[in-house]
Amino acid sequence: MELIQKAYSKINLSLDIIKRLASGYHKIESVIQELELHDIIKLKKIEKGIKIKCNINICPDNENLAYKAAELLIKNFKINSGVEITIEKNIPVAAGLGGGSADAAATLKGMNKLFNLNLSEEGLIEISKSIGMDVPFFILGSTVHATGRGENVKRIETLANNIYFVLAKPNFNISTKNAYENLDYEKTGKQLKTAEMLNAIREKDIKKIADNLHNDFEYSVCREYPIINEIKQKMIENKALNALMSGSGPTVFGITKEKAVAENILDSLKKDPYFKKNLDFVCVTQTHIVY
Repeated sequence: MELIQKAYSKINLSLDIIKRLASGYHKIESVIQELELHDIIKLKKIEKGIKIKCNINICPDNENLAYKAAELLIKNFKINSGVEITIEKNIPVAAGLGGGSADAAATLKGMNKLFNLNLSEEGLIEISKSIGMDVPFFILGSTVHATGRGENVKRIETLANNIYFVLAKPNFNISTKNAYENLDYEKTGKQLKTAEMLNAIREKDIKKIADNLHNDFEYSVCREYPIINEIKQKMIENKALNALMSGSGPTVFGITKEKAVAENILDSLKKDPYFKKNLDFVCVTQTHIVY
């Protein structure tokens, strides 16, 4: 028996990094939105062990978050067989779109079904916290308010499903660890835009949502990588309501309610020689909503 799960990507509509904690982690507040762009995870029981197959070379198996998720369940629930995990990667790696965490959450959900573990959503969230701070979000999906270190998650009223996002990733990667190590503490935690974003979503006001996009990582990351601001400017020039870097970057997203506008932004990036040379991923996607 083979079980298939979709592992959806995410963007941060707001990301306030409030302070560094004594543990070395950071207290944050964020509104996270799941997108239709997704990886595909196929799970199959095998006699023993964990086998990872992937359409691209991402990282050693034991560093892969899907592997860690499977290992955790096998150990905690004394599962006496193994699992083969086939990952079809469509979400760019180390891009601020949560691909690795999404794969881990999909693996947890899939193995819960495959091995009849009967874990509740709350149970899966609790287990997922030890894998990574973004993984609990992907257990819930849709539109989520995240607090604490990012692991405390609450599903909120969803965005409309007719909102389009243009994603553009420059041809370099940024690790979350490095992004946190290089934060500009003079500027982070000052604007605290998440409360305004929550209000805008409650009011279903896309203009207000666009106006309140905010990411504290931008202060340091954009200084080191000017192309991020250049992509944002290109998107806004082509009628995006606004644009922002997602998570720790480097992917930028532009937001619009019009599919034709989204496709025009995509074309403008693909046809521009500078961006053609310096981007390794562009696409149009929409909100993914869990009903």
